[in-house]
Amino acid sequence: MARFGLILALAAALPFAAIGTSSAQSGAHASVGLGHGEEGYLHLQEMVKHLEFGLKMRDASPELKMHGQQALKAAREALKHYDEALKHASESLGRARNPMMGEGSDHDMEGSQRGPRQEPEGSHEEGSHR
Repeated sequence: MARFGLILALAAALPFAAIGTSSAQSGAHASVGLGHGEEGYLHLQEMVKHLEFGLKMRDASPELKMHGQQALKAAREALKHYDEALKHASESLGRARNPMMGEGSDHDMEGSQRGPRQEPEGSHEEGSHR
């Protein structure tokens, strides 16, 4: 009889444990998704830097000159949308914004149009990965 009571108690508690587990799983998946989104945002920023640098080079191909400006425009617009998505994803998880993403970063919406940054001696050229 005691065994039956234990089984009944476990059966009653199991749905509540499963709800907590599925909630934790959804949060974990959302968190992983946010991480992938932040990575993608940084890659898109790198794309903008490399396109800007390539367009400034004397040996830029006619194709790059013809399509590069449109690519930059589209990439900058995509950064705006990416930033909005990351903002909402962070809020949905109750997290503060990552300071490397969007607002406040040196690639805020307009790429690096503010002019070349001063790099320490021995560092990579503008447009390279750091």
